[in-house]
Amino acid sequence: MFLIGVIVLIVFVIGLIIYIKIKVRSVLDKAGFSGMNLKQVIDEARLADQEEEKSLSSMDSIYLEQIRKDFPDLNINELKSEAEKTILDVFNGIEKKSTSGIKGKIKSITEDMINDYKNTNVKFDNFKFHKTVVSNYKKDKGIATITFGSSFEYYLVTNGNSVKTQDRAKTEYVYVIDIDQVPDEYKVLGINCPNCGSPIKKLGEKNCSYCGSAVKELHKKVFICDNLVRY
Repeated sequence: MFLIGVIVLIVFVIGLIIYIKIKVRSVLDKAGFSGMNLKQVIDEARLADQEEEKSLSSMDSIYLEQIRKDFPDLNINELKSEAEKTILDVFNGIEKKSTSGIKGKIKSITEDMINDYKNTNVKFDNFKFHKTVVSNYKKDKGIATITFGSSFEYYLVTNGNSVKTQDRAKTEYVYVIDIDQVPDEYKVLGINCPNCGSPIKKLGEKNCSYCGSAVKELHKKVFICDNLVRY
């Protein structure tokens, strides 16, 4: 009886495998993948994903008019280019495992990303941006924040293997409107003295603690990149 039970179980498993294969083939045929096995379908999907740029939620039509009203002297295209440069600087930093030239909060973000690749030599070849759009704009607690979304591609090279990769990132640029309303967590925004380049430790300082140059109101003259997130 035991032997008969084992045989019945084997026959059942074989029948189940055949049934699953037939169902998978039926699904593939209906989906337009006739003649291809599941591995081929997965490979095709992976290749398609490598070629298709990451989608972005553009809010340019909603926010650009308001940004122009609030900051009539701001060239939004120049700030978009600055956002792309910041992203490129971060990826170059990851590749070189160095944060030289990167300032403020973006420096610590880059250090975290470098740590993710600490045991791997990595390169980002043929880096190319697809587009950069405004994805959000808000004014709150004395600070105006413009969030950009950028889509880009590169060839990720690790251990001699090169894989085309589609990626995207958000960068946040902040502008201090009223320092008296700024929360404590925004008191340090990676500002540097225009004379000696030393970091300004806190918004509202009237003079550089290193060279003595006047820096009051410096934070009100530029948008500063305060965050970068890949998503």
